[in-house]
Amino acid sequence: MLNPQCVYMLAADHRWQWEEWCDARSIPRSRISEVKQIAFDGFMQAREQSPAVRANGALLVDEQYAPAVVGAAMKAGITVGTPAEKPGAVPLAWTIEPFSRALTGAFVKVLVRFRPEDDPAMREGQWEKLDALQTWCRSAGKPLVVEILVARRQEPEEEFDSSGRPAILAGVIGEAYRRGLVPDFWKIEGSPSAAGARIVDAAIAARPSVRQIILGKGADLPTIDRWFAAVASCATAVGFAIGRSVVWDPAAAFLSGTTDARHAAAEMAGTYLRLVNAWNDRRVASS
Repeated sequence: MLNPQCVYMLAADHRWQWEEWCDARSIPRSRISEVKQIAFDGFMQAREQSPAVRANGALLVDEQYAPAVVGAAMKAGITVGTPAEKPGAVPLAWTIEPFSRALTGAFVKVLVRFRPEDDPAMREGQWEKLDALQTWCRSAGKPLVVEILVARRQEPEEEFDSSGRPAILAGVIGEAYRRGLVPDFWKIEGSPSAAGARIVDAAIAARPSVRQIILGKGADLPTIDRWFAAVASCATAVGFAIGRSVVWDPAAAFLSGTTDARHAAAEMAGTYLRLVNAWNDRRVASS
């Protein structure tokens, strides 16, 4: 089960991104399953090396390309979760219905995109879907992780990352609570600004049991470390859920034939452990 005090999540549930990458290189989509296995192997290597990962590590993988990994992780006692959303779908749509066919892990993650100026009917439909998913998760006893993505459109990048996006996220979280949507975790885009991080923290803290974990967006480690520093003193922030920053380059090298599975898994394990250490260092520095 996800620890509400600390989460080091390796997110390897990417699907449409790998499909586009493989199609562009005439690589069979069936090989995406190999990427998922390598990510699992890297996670297990990190778990063997780190008591912190053994205690608080979690894995996010999909049933579409990684049913064997989900099964192996559950058998090994790993906290593993599965995504609910159809990959790349806007507005929100489900991968498979009923939920029980796709959401086989110990927790559920759903990704949804919001902008205040989006079509009201689309926004309302997404809220209805999230409410239905929350109802199912509660009946199934599975923690719910809601990932909110707020795309930058015409705004200046630095200003939007520091204050614009945090303000929008705070508004979305407040509306969710007013509607009765109270996930166990919010999976949040990081901010380089401590002031921006505090805006989101205050919104989340309106429901004392809810926590946040920082997503990666494929960013490099210095950028992620900056996000960790900004959020480190926030009471609701308990860790991260990062995937492409760990998995993408080693897996792409493997599929391209420039490295083997063993080296790819080892590289993933090393990057994942550097993120664990970076998170812990920032938390210690802020205390």
